[in-house]
Order: sequence, then C-alpha cells, then structure tokens
Amino acid sequence: MKQEEAVNRLWQMAEQKGIVTVLYGLFGSCVSVSVPFSKKACDTMLDELDLSVRASNAMKRTGIFTVGQAIDMIEDNGLLRIRNLGKKTQNEIKTRILSFGYDHLSDAEKKYFFHDALRRNRPTR
Repeated sequence: MKQEEAVNRLWQMAEQKGIVTVLYGLFGSCVSVSVPFSKKACDTMLDELDLSVRASNAMKRTGIFTVGQAIDMIEDNGLLRIRNLGKKTQNEIKTRILSFGYDHLSDAEKKYFFHDALRRNRPTR
C-alpha cells in the first residue's frame, strides 16, 4: 500500500475510533508523535481537558494550569518529578493532551500528522 493510501486510511480510522486507539493499535505503547499546538490551544486551561481529580490536583499543586505549561512539563520529563504522580496518571495526562491537540488540527494537518508518525515509528503489526 502506498504511503498516501495508508495515511488516508489511518486518518479515517482515527476519525472513527479515536487517535489514541489507532496509534497504540498500530505502533504499540512506545509511539513517538509530534502535534503542532496553536497559541490558542496552548493557552487553554487544563480544566477543559476533563482530567481525573488526581491528575488535575497534581498539576495545580505544581503550578501547571494551561495546556502549554503541561506540554513544556512533558517535553522536559517533568511529570516524573511530580510527587505522588504515578505512571497511570502520567499516561492519562499525555493521552488527553494528545487527543486535545489532534482534535484541533485541520484535515490537512491531521494527514501530515500521520505522515510524520509513519516516518518516526515502525508499525508493530
């Protein structure tokens, strides 16, 4: 299958099943992706992501209130330094931010996202 066909198929699957399901199904849990976030998306309050109480409280306790601040924390591996924040809650935060970012992309940006994901990762199946 040509890459453009694969990208279109992945994009359609993500629209139906959700981005996280498609990425984990194709690449496994160690997937590497990059989502461009607009200034407006970065300024969005974390409360809008409907994080669990544990995740929300941990972020607020650390002084993280916006999506952009959370992204910076993730990129610097700062989630690992938050007291009493386990792996499950870290994954929840990363997953919610990924889904939020992907949902705010245009159709063309979503297709580029999958081109980049295929370039960065090797499918596990």
